[in-house]
Amino acid sequence: MAMKRFLLNVFFLAGLLLPAASWAVGTGANTVINNTANITYDVGTVTGLTASASATFRVDEIIAAAHTWQDAGNIIVLSPDSNQVLSFLLTNVGNGVETFSLSVNNAIAGDNFDPLNARIYLDNGNGIFDGILVETLYVPGVNDPVLDANGTDAIVLFVLNDIPAAFLATNTGISRIIASSTTPGAAGSPVGTVLAGQGDGGLIDAVVGTTTADVNANGTYEVQANPVGLVKTADVINDGSACTTGCSPIPGATIRYSIQVNVIGLGIVESLTITDAIPVNTTYVAGTITLDAITMTDIVDADAGDFTANTITINLGNVNAPATRTITFDVTIN
Repeated sequence: MAMKRFLLNVFFLAGLLLPAASWAVGTGANTVINNTANITYDVGTVTGLTASASATFRVDEIIAAAHTWQDAGNIIVLSPDSNQVLSFLLTNVGNGVETFSLSVNNAIAGDNFDPLNARIYLDNGNGIFDGILVETLYVPGVNDPVLDANGTDAIVLFVLNDIPAAFLATNTGISRIIASSTTPGAAGSPVGTVLAGQGDGGLIDAVVGTTTADVNANGTYEVQANPVGLVKTADVINDGSACTTGCSPIPGATIRYSIQVNVIGLGIVESLTITDAIPVNTTYVAGTITLDAITMTDIVDADAGDFTANTITINLGNVNAPATRTITFDVTIN
C-alpha cells in the first residue's frame, strides 16, 4: 500500500506542474480543479474495502495580450497637419481579467519624422473614430482598459498625432502604442516569470505568458504628394457705363476670371496644367490671358498660355512647393 500512495502523490504533483510549464491559455484563472483516485481491495475474507485520495489546485493566471494596427495602410497626411488618427485593437488573450495601462512612443527608428502631441482615445464601441468630443480621452491610472479573458474582450484604441512641418511627399512617421499589464511586477518581466499571489483574486500566482505583459503595435503616417488647390473668382470689370465698382453682368459686359493655383507643402509637383473652357453665352477677349500679371499670347508657343478650341490652357510644368500662381482672362457676355 505504501508504494501505491507514493505513486499517487507523484501523479498529482505532475498534474500540478504541467499547466504552469506549458503556459497554455484556456481554463480560466482561479478555476478549482479537483481530482480523486479510488482504491478497492480485499483483505483475507474481508472484501470490498475502499480508500480514496484527492488533490485540488487552482489554475494560475497567464498574463498575455495581443495588439494590432487596424488601418488598411499608411495614413496619408499633410506636412504640417493635426489630429491625424491611427486605429489599434487591444485584446486580452490571457486566462484572467486584466487591466492595461497605455502609452505612446513616437521616437521609433526607421522613419523620417516623429509625430507630435500624441493622445489616446478609447472607442465608444463602434470601432470608428467619431471625434474628440465623442470618444473618451485616455488618462493613465484613471480609465485604464479592463478586459475579460481568453480573447473574449477587446477594445479599439485611437492614437491622435500632429504632423510636423517641412517634410516631403512619401516621408513617413511611425507612432507606437504600448499596452502594459498593471499587475505588479508583470511589465517588463520575461516570459515565464511567476508573480506570487498576483493572480485573479489574490489566491493564485500570475505567470507572464509568451506574448509577455507588454505588447505594442506600430502605425504609420505618410506625407502625401503635394496637393494642388484652385480658387476661382469672376468680376465684372466693364458693363459699358464707365463703372469702376458695382458693374452689372449685363449683355456686353466684360467679366474677368481669376484662377489662383495653390501648391501646398514641400517638394515638386510635376506637369501641372490648368485648363478652363470658355462658358456658353460668353466670348473670349483675345489677348487677355495673364500668368502672374504677365501677358501670354493666345497661340501655342514658348510661353505657358494659349487659347485653343475655345479653351484657356496654362502649362506650369514642374512647380516647387509651396507656391501660388495666378491666372486671369476676360470674356464678354453675349
